[in-house]
Amino acid sequence: MKTVTYFAILGAVVLATSASIVKNCAKSKSHLLDEENDVNISNCPKNKCSLKRNTDTVVEIKLKPKRDFKELNSDIQGIILDVPIPFLGYYGTSACPHIYDAEGKNVVGCPLKAGETYIYRNSFKILPVYPTVSLVVHWGLGDSNDDVVCFEVPAKIKA
Repeated sequence: MKTVTYFAILGAVVLATSASIVKNCAKSKSHLLDEENDVNISNCPKNKCSLKRNTDTVVEIKLKPKRDFKELNSDIQGIILDVPIPFLGYYGTSACPHIYDAEGKNVVGCPLKAGETYIYRNSFKILPVYPTVSLVVHWGLGDSNDDVVCFEVPAKIKA
């Protein structure tokens, strides 16, 4: 009985610490469904993401759009000293190839329907040209009218 209880507690701790703590973007009308469980970023514990150059970082976001979206584009930037700098190769690209059903098993792409739940899953390479610096990662997904989701998370790029 003690072993079962121990593993149940350990499992709960692992699940509770797997989500990344992020902030909704101040200028965006979109909000995460449940800030503590909607965004998972690899190498991103609850305080600050550690992004190592020449590695891939996986981002998974639960989405539930408030309106239909025919297309979805990525707004991924690093903010250094209040200056937004687009992440090369990711900023402005289509997010549609990375949209999965609510279980995260099947790619469904775009369009997205209002009220439906989707999973966005993508990985991005921390390029060797990125400076080793502390920054805020701004991650938005939307169209020219508004965002489905927009969040920011503190990070540090390491060699």
